[in-house]
Amino acid sequence: MKRPALACAVLLGALSLQPATNVLAADIALRGASSCALWAKGRAQDDAKYEKTWLTGYFSGLAIGLDVNFWGTKGSDELDTETVWKWMDGYCAANAQSSLVQGAEKLFLERAIKLNK
Repeated sequence: MKRPALACAVLLGALSLQPATNVLAADIALRGASSCALWAKGRAQDDAKYEKTWLTGYFSGLAIGLDVNFWGTKGSDELDTETVWKWMDGYCAANAQSSLVQGAEKLFLERAIKLNK
């Protein structure tokens, strides 16, 4: 496994151990994270703007901080937001008590591993 992918795996593993929506990792508290219940409710009402904005920023921040091209390159391995939302829909349907952070970490790790193959 490449060094950035290993760092990503360790960080995401540590973050996923935190059950609260205000996750603390390496002395950095995350604010604003929502729950899968609120994600599902917002998506059902076509009103998950806050959660979508938060997730976009969270993924982009992880990508910059861990040097992982999460969103991909236009025309080759690009990942569009609608695909991310559908993935989160599936995650939250299967993990209703989970936080968006936990789902986002899982997706980010899957994507990082795929990109580093």
